[in-house]
Amino acid sequence: MTDIRSLSWPNGGEGIAGSATPALPSHARRTGEPGAKDPGTEESSNSPFQPSAGPVQAGFFCWDVATGEINCDPLTFSLHGLPEDGPPHLDSFLSRIPESDLPEFVVALQSMVESGGDYQIAYRVAAGEGVWRSLEARGRVLADSAGVPTTMVGVVMDTTAAHERQEAERRGFHEGATRNRRMQQLTAALAAAVTVKDIVAATQAGLQDFGADGFAVVASLPGGLSAVASCGYYDEELAAVCDVRPGVRSLLQDALARQAPVFVASVTELAAAYPQLAQAAESSRRRAWAAIPMADSRGPTGVCLMGFASLQEFGPEERALLVAVAGLLAQSLERARMYEAQQALATELQRGMLPPGPLSAPGLTIAARYQAATSGMWIGGDWYDAICLPGGAVALVIGDVQGHSVPAASLMGKLRTAVRAYACEGHGPAAVLTRTNRLLVEFDTDPDRAMFATCCYLVIDPAEGTVEACTAGHPAPALVAPGEPPRLLDITSGLPLGVDPQARYATKLTHIRPGSVLAVTTDGLLEAAEGDIDAGIEAFLAGLERATTADLEVLADELLAGVRRTPRHSDDIALLLARLNAPAAH
Repeated sequence: MTDIRSLSWPNGGEGIAGSATPALPSHARRTGEPGAKDPGTEESSNSPFQPSAGPVQAGFFCWDVATGEINCDPLTFSLHGLPEDGPPHLDSFLSRIPESDLPEFVVALQSMVESGGDYQIAYRVAAGEGVWRSLEARGRVLADSAGVPTTMVGVVMDTTAAHERQEAERRGFHEGATRNRRMQQLTAALAAAVTVKDIVAATQAGLQDFGADGFAVVASLPGGLSAVASCGYYDEELAAVCDVRPGVRSLLQDALARQAPVFVASVTELAAAYPQLAQAAESSRRRAWAAIPMADSRGPTGVCLMGFASLQEFGPEERALLVAVAGLLAQSLERARMYEAQQALATELQRGMLPPGPLSAPGLTIAARYQAATSGMWIGGDWYDAICLPGGAVALVIGDVQGHSVPAASLMGKLRTAVRAYACEGHGPAAVLTRTNRLLVEFDTDPDRAMFATCCYLVIDPAEGTVEACTAGHPAPALVAPGEPPRLLDITSGLPLGVDPQARYATKLTHIRPGSVLAVTTDGLLEAAEGDIDAGIEAFLAGLERATTADLEVLADELLAGVRRTPRHSDDIALLLARLNAPAAH
């Protein structure tokens, strides 16, 4: 036990000592400090302390600093858990304070005695096994004519109830802030989710923060109830709750019929309200349920069933929160359905505008790839084609219409048709691009909606071993000859299509050996490396090092897999690889 009487006073007296005044903890305040009571000007320092009357019971005490003796009423003893006939000494009262609090309390007591005047201190005492009572003492330290503190007088009050109220309020504020933070996180996750799979994952993570360990979205269909998305539920559990029987109440049907949430706090409540679910509930991991109707812009759509692994009280705030979660989930699922429908339409449109199936031509081995943009609408203006020409030559075409949208895809389809028509008429590469350019200028009658396109047109003659190349603002094709490093063909590129109706285009003739590979792509692949096209070209050529011996289908996949795409520089990618085969032996 700490005996503060054993310390010597700086002025030679006995009692609480210390040559310097230690700082008071937050629960002790002296006169003049914020929150402390200022001494009245009409009351002298030697006047007796007068406790204010109030509804709270207060015990009176008077402590002789020099002897440690305490004179107090029975209530003061009782508040400290001491018998009335116990020794009225400071040590008795200090023994009731937790050992962990005692050093700080003694320092605060010493500081108050040294400072004199009014004081206020809060502390705890034992009130049973693991139970603590909060007390608050207020009073005044009196001194003799020489200024030596002699007596501390005051009242002590039980503040346990007030302290518990404050703690409850603090916990309430903390829990409210935590709920708001979790709700914001879930809202952000659902807003970012695009597919149903992403939405289910985001909802599962969010509901776990609220105590739910499973949920299911159940749709009301003409044939009954059907789970369209779920997480954490076994098929048997979902079958039981979706089972609809004539004349028998159902948890989900009640929520649908009332268009109001139904909360079941325990297995007992579930069995009482829905006896047919009692057996399934006993074998389930869930001990509480919430069935909340869902609605989107079209009206009611179904029910969100949430399961909890422990009993739930479902207070007003929790109920409001779960209803809000179900509303967010319904909106997210509606958005996902619209997105998936849009993607399906875009995919079909894109597929219809690209050549069906793998490309093939006599004397050549061809591999082609198209990869949609990673952001925006999943449809673009990149295209490729292979056209068998009269005389055994083959035209390879690749192009890129500005943007990735429905107008871009529509224009791409027109250009692909025009190039194929001009090629089949027998025009050379430069003439094909010249005519296509004029046609695109005619299409762009509205200056505000005018678009341009780049294009690379190659005519390979397998019998002659030549390639004629012509480009309109498009990256030059790469040539990989056997035993040589990959290089770009030295071609003078003309203006993109649709810019100038008088634009002219030049053709470059190059001889190629059997086994050589021509590779041409759109700038979506070359600019994927943070928009640095020079770095993209270097990476593209490096990826073609073994093109003469590689399987072109595998090589095409590898070239696309090595692309590091970012949303800022997301674009469509089209890729064509063609190897000149060796002449067949006769």
